[in-house]
Amino acid sequence: MASKIINWGVLGAAEIACEQTIPAIQAAPNSRAYAMASRRGVPEALIERFGFATGYGDYDELLADPAVDAVYLPLPNARHAEWTIKAARAGKHVLCEKPAALTSVEARQAIAACEAAGVIYMEAMMYQFHAQHARVRALIDSGAIGDVRGVHVNLTFNLEKSLADFRHGAIETGGGSLYDLGCYCIHTVRSLLGEPDRVASVARFAGPQRAEMSAAVVLGYDTGAKASFDCGMDATGRHAYEVYGTAGVIRLNKAFVPQADGDGPIEIVDHRGRVTHERVTSFQYVNGVAHFADCVINGQTPDYAPADVLANMRVLDACIESASSQRLIKLEKTS
Repeated sequence: MASKIINWGVLGAAEIACEQTIPAIQAAPNSRAYAMASRRGVPEALIERFGFATGYGDYDELLADPAVDAVYLPLPNARHAEWTIKAARAGKHVLCEKPAALTSVEARQAIAACEAAGVIYMEAMMYQFHAQHARVRALIDSGAIGDVRGVHVNLTFNLEKSLADFRHGAIETGGGSLYDLGCYCIHTVRSLLGEPDRVASVARFAGPQRAEMSAAVVLGYDTGAKASFDCGMDATGRHAYEVYGTAGVIRLNKAFVPQADGDGPIEIVDHRGRVTHERVTSFQYVNGVAHFADCVINGQTPDYAPADVLANMRVLDACIESASSQRLIKLEKTS
């Protein structure tokens, strides 16, 4: 790695990889799209499109390639922990698509394998690398909306007709909107309010596998702060959040889905109802890939550290447990 360029291997030709992450690898100054593996074989068109040096018909063959420095894992949710562990044991740094695993226990095992192997690990929660979110935190710190009282997040898209998609599977197999979308909502709430003390969820289950198609969640804090979110695969696209306080509101209406032009509009409403608009241009996938590659080159822990990944998974566990049991789930205090 003397050239300070990371050779990336990609396990699987998922849509998120082809439409977002591989183009980001191509655009990042410290990264190279080196290889892809697919169980069906890598189409020549993909090798040409992304300029891969090689393609493999087996994931293990890619992991055995000594030229691969880091791998990106866009596999179905139920396989994230398994292949994170295999990649770590092969000495590859790991950028794993969200969610990190199906449970916090699995995530802890995967992260422990990375730590034991001395490789860098990060969950690909890429929205956070758009600069609009840093601007929101700066506005809050400046007192623009007074004392923060709560957060609400909306994240939905319509997948009802795509029955072959693995996300239509049962929760036990990694399907559902909480795994696919709720993890983003939880991360947003935690980044703004900290760790919740209790969680209550209601969900809509549908289809032949009783997939969790949508959920509404309330997160309670002993401090009196309040948070809520709704996520779903059965409604039109919504990807927004708002933070409200004693003196105003901040709203983001393009908070999660990457924009081709990097557009990140922010609306600030003060206590008199006066509205101010700002726009922040940033490219979250390129920023996230470049940050991870920098961490690999310099041997540093990512800003989105493994401990934060585990904290997010802990709340996701509680949301899923509540949706399944229809009970309020109290979260134990963490040290």
